[in-house]
Formats: sequence, C-alpha cells, structure tokens
Amino acid sequence: MTYKTDKSKELFQKAQRCLVGGLSSSFHKAAWNEYPIYMDHGKGSKVYDVDGNSYIDYLNAFGPNLLGYVHPDLTAAVAKQLQKATLMAAPNADLVKLADKLVDIIPCADKVSAFMSSGSEANMHAIRVARAYTGKKKIVKIEGCYHGSMDEEKVSCDAERLEALGSRENPNKIKHIKGQKDPDDVIIAMFNDLDNIEHIFKTQGDDIACMILETIMANADPIYPKPGFLEGLRTLCDQYQVVLIFDEVITGFRLGLQGAQGYFGVTPDLATFGKAIGGGYPISCVAGREEVVSAATVASGTFAANALCVAAALATIEICQRPGFYENLERMSQKMVDGIQVICAKYGVKVNTKAIGGMWTMILGTDEDLVDYRDHYSKVDSKLYTKLVQGCMERGIRLNPWRGRNYMCAQSTDEDIAYTLQVLDELMAQAVGEK
Repeated sequence: MTYKTDKSKELFQKAQRCLVGGLSSSFHKAAWNEYPIYMDHGKGSKVYDVDGNSYIDYLNAFGPNLLGYVHPDLTAAVAKQLQKATLMAAPNADLVKLADKLVDIIPCADKVSAFMSSGSEANMHAIRVARAYTGKKKIVKIEGCYHGSMDEEKVSCDAERLEALGSRENPNKIKHIKGQKDPDDVIIAMFNDLDNIEHIFKTQGDDIACMILETIMANADPIYPKPGFLEGLRTLCDQYQVVLIFDEVITGFRLGLQGAQGYFGVTPDLATFGKAIGGGYPISCVAGREEVVSAATVASGTFAANALCVAAALATIEICQRPGFYENLERMSQKMVDGIQVICAKYGVKVNTKAIGGMWTMILGTDEDLVDYRDHYSKVDSKLYTKLVQGCMERGIRLNPWRGRNYMCAQSTDEDIAYTLQVLDELMAQAVGEK
C-alpha cells in the first residue's frame, strides 16, 4: 500500500495563510519535513492521521501520554469532571487531594508551591522562588538543557554547529531569536563536569540563586549523569548555598512516580513536574523543601489548577500506582532496546541504548555514553537516525524526529515492539547497503 499524506499537505498550505509558519508549535514539524502530518485521533498505542494512516506512536506527544490514547479510566475521570465544570476561579476538594498525594510521592516535596499549565511556567516559577529565597539573581544552567520558551530559560539550548558553542571554559550564551533579552544573569555550565561547576560557584557563588538542570539531559539524544555527578552537585549546592532545581518535566512519572530524584537517590531543593503528571492534560507543578518554596508568593494564573486537569492528574497517579505498572513499562522498553542492539550488531552499526521506566533511547554512531551536549555533534550519527525515522513513518511507526529519546505507554504491546523491530531491521539493512 502506497503511503500518502495529500490531505496533510493541503491542510498545511491552508494553515500558512492564517497561522504564522503554518504551525502553533515548532515541535510539530521537523526541519527536514516539507509539511507536518495532521493527526485526526488516537486510540491505545496508535495515532491516526487525516489521510487514514495509522502509526504505532513512540513520541507520545513528547512525553505526556504516559497512559496512551483514550485510556478508559483516565477518560472516565475527565468526563465525570466535565459534567461538574472545568474552570471555576476557585480551588476544589480534589486539588487538596492531589497536592497531598504529590507530597507523599515526591522525595523533595514538603509542599507544592504552585500548579500551572506547562513546564515552561513551572521552571519560570521555580527560578523566581529560588531568587526570593536567596535574595540573589544569577542562575546556572547546563549547556544543551531545555527548560522552556521564556527568554531567560531558552539560552544555549542548541546551536547550528559545535564551534558556535565557544570554549568549555568560557561558553557562548546562545540566544535563539532576534531581540531576545541579553542573558546577563544566566551562567552556562557543562553537564557531568563537577570541576567546571565548582569553579563557577567559587568565582560567582555570592551572586548565584540557583542551579537548574535536567537530571537526564533529554534535549540531547539524551545524556545520562555519570555516577557521582548528581551527588557531587548536591554537595556543591549545599556548600555554596545555591538552590538545586531538578527539571523533572520529562523524567517525572516517566522513570517512576518519584521521578529522577527517586531513581538516582538524590534530592533537590526544588523540582518541577509536567507532561506525564496529567496523563496528556496540561498541568505542571513546583514542589520542594518548605523553607524554600514558602519564600515566594503563591503563583497566579487563570487556568492554574483547573478542575479538569486536577482530575486527570489524580486519575493518572491512581493508574500509575497499580501493581506492575512501571515494571511492565520497563519490560517493554528493555525488550525494544535489546532488539535494537541485536539489529545494530547484525549490520555493524554502533549504538548506545538505555531503558528506564517508560523511556527508551537509541543513539546511533557510538556505543559509548555521551558525556555532555557537545558529544551530540561529534559522536552521533544523526543522518542515519533521520533515515530510520522517515522510513518508520512511511511504514506506520512514529519515532521522535529529532533525537533518539522515545517512549512506551501503558497501552503499548509486544506486537507493537515486534513489528517495530522488524521494520528497523529492514530499514537498517537498506541504509547500510546504501553506504
């Protein structure tokens, strides 16, 4: 059967007449795509486009759809709340339940500071809280980490080429649009480099309010922390009185209910959660040590802690707490990467894979762990990965189009994995044969 996406192409042409760039999010179309694929609906582990094509979905909306599409129990909880109202400019009883559950679940959470709608907002609020607590202005962020779209958050998230990053000792602060505010209060540090971070703290510690990072740098393939890195960071932040913020927007609920801090056994002062916390509904939060989170005023927002998303988050937690939930996710993730290892060995392709909870990774071009963002430019075979992504799409499999970070959902099946591995085997044979 020929793969056709004519209706998507037509819709994109229409969209460009009324929508800037024809998109509402830059995430919806990879740069190498002529047009985005317009989706009609999702069900279980699959999505279906406007042309009638179906796709086993490992993108899962970039992480939020932990439960898959139209999970019956989540849908029932949301439908029940829809009959009662969604937005009332007031808290409801379920909000208290949700905050109480998160305090029980999240290691760093003495209290929840705020509920919001996106990870960008949560990270912005966490930085504000850290500044209020310390009375300092500067923030340290890791080169390559993504924390949102606000001017101060979106600094040195990516670069067109390695040379643009500057030296490790004095990295460039890369802005991403014309007119972006100068990041005078942002200091760029290197992932997995405690010496680099200690030097920054020693020389500028009196002005630093916080250190914010993704514990697993999901914005770059991804990159995992070396043994001892997060522990060393915790020690340095204590020593120099810097608030340590874990951005758990991606890792929260994906690695387990306790997120990366539970998985790695390192507790930050503040943590931000989003994406999977609502099972596909827009809700995020900031949680942390009481003396820190209590330093700032309560956040404001029209849609903050709306009843619909609170109901979705409560239902998501209940489902995730069922026996075997995360064990099954990790079993499927491990099955996928084991199969990928076999395929790559068969064709002599170097690959680095990992499986943690509902997240699995496939980094082509190297069998070694990446150390920091710069390794993405020198070690990763992005061209081969892009070929596989394009080929998979045409055969009904949807992978992350930018990097090898993909997701299982609660409704993924062994049949999905078997078909995916079969297609990857065929595409790898074809790609290697073309070299």
